[in-house]
Amino acid sequence: MPNQFIKIIIAALLFCFSHSLWANGIESEIRSLEAQLIYEDAVKQVVDGKYDKAVRRLDWIVSAYPETEYMPLATDKREEVAILLHQPKPISNMSRAGLVGFGTFYTTWLGVGTLILLDVEDPSLYGLASIAGPVGGLLGSLSLTRESELSDGQASLVTLGGTWGIWQAVGAASLADADEKLTVGASMVGGALGLALASGIVSGRDIGPGDATLINFGGIWGTWFSICGAMAARDRSSDSSKFVLGSAMMGGNIGLSTMAAWSTRLNMSRARARLINIGGIVGTLYGLGTSILLDIEPEDRSFWLLMGIGGMVGLTAGSYFTRNYDTPESYFTKSGVGMLNLELAEKRWNLSLPAITVSPVGGGNSRIPDIELWTSLVQVRF
Repeated sequence: MPNQFIKIIIAALLFCFSHSLWANGIESEIRSLEAQLIYEDAVKQVVDGKYDKAVRRLDWIVSAYPETEYMPLATDKREEVAILLHQPKPISNMSRAGLVGFGTFYTTWLGVGTLILLDVEDPSLYGLASIAGPVGGLLGSLSLTRESELSDGQASLVTLGGTWGIWQAVGAASLADADEKLTVGASMVGGALGLALASGIVSGRDIGPGDATLINFGGIWGTWFSICGAMAARDRSSDSSKFVLGSAMMGGNIGLSTMAAWSTRLNMSRARARLINIGGIVGTLYGLGTSILLDIEPEDRSFWLLMGIGGMVGLTAGSYFTRNYDTPESYFTKSGVGMLNLELAEKRWNLSLPAITVSPVGGGNSRIPDIELWTSLVQVRF
């Protein structure tokens, strides 16, 4: 009897030990498959020219999956990508279109503005300038940007520089009570100075699309919040237009310079920056809707305060709810990695177990989920 009892204990110990080894084998296989998926996606990011995303995924493999066979592969690939990351990136068609669009309109305005400065009164000349200006601007911009070495982020900031220069010049002329000619001349000079200054600043700097988007939105939101604050603090018994305009210009410059200093530290993608901006817009609309529901007039201070506070809350909420948007860990929720357990189960037991996978539509470029329900007999997609 004791011998039988000892045999039972030994059998139980062997079962527990083998079960532990089996469980460890399953976990090791899962981690290997995870590392494989991340590595394959990193290679895809390199092919697509998204080197910053590729580096984040490769770093993730090195730090989180050092025991897998993909760790040395990720280390070697990371060195290759690091070289590519610091090389000039070709300008995309979208960014080139932005430069061409600004060049077309600015060239047209230069022609029309020149006629205004020369006191030309013949309407036909203005008509010719309106016809010839866009053609010359379009062809000239296309030619200048054809061999451009600007990256997407650099191109976006050059366009912003020209636009911001016009806005600041016109605002300064208005604050100085300048006449029509001086205002027109200031806008022409301001646009040229803005283009030249922005081109000099971005030259030789690695500016990502997300950084440029943040800087753009920093200037816009700084201007808007300053307008809201100035409208709420203005003296309604006198003309406060200059106070509001001056506040808008100063606030916009503060927002622009602040985001220019912070953007490189945030390392944010263009998609997340736009989502945060949408949150700010929604918050502003909520503030406007609240004012309308409460019958608050635009002359009331609280009307502008509600919109300003709504925009700030919206931006904060957008930042919070997208906090994991750019992290490598979110990759698994985007690529249907939940199928790992199903694949391992089918390998181990040759069974087709029920599973639900969530993956992005359109090859990973969309955030709209494509949900699939798998069973042994039925596959439902919606």
